[in-house]
Amino acid sequence: MFNEYDKKMTYIYFNKIKECIRLFKWNMWQKINRRFLKTYLLIEDCARCEECGINVHDFHVPDDIWIKVYGNESGVLCYDCFCDKADKKFEFKWRLKGE
Repeated sequence: MFNEYDKKMTYIYFNKIKECIRLFKWNMWQKINRRFLKTYLLIEDCARCEECGINVHDFHVPDDIWIKVYGNESGVLCYDCFCDKADKKFEFKWRLKGE
């Protein structure tokens, strides 16, 4: 019925189809994110917030405050989500001050 060549080709095409489906799903989520979360194309040096999924732009928080709010040293939050979490943890509102 199937010889070795048929088996190899079936395997190759199965993997190609699987990869096409994976890329389609990834592209679909990117389009939805850009539309509803107002995000931009994901680039290597840009991270996404773990809470809301929006692109994160750098802001500095002292390490001790970050650990109190986030719970550990590594993680990615946008400024708004960090402030929301800080509001729930502290009795005061934590915000950056302009210089």
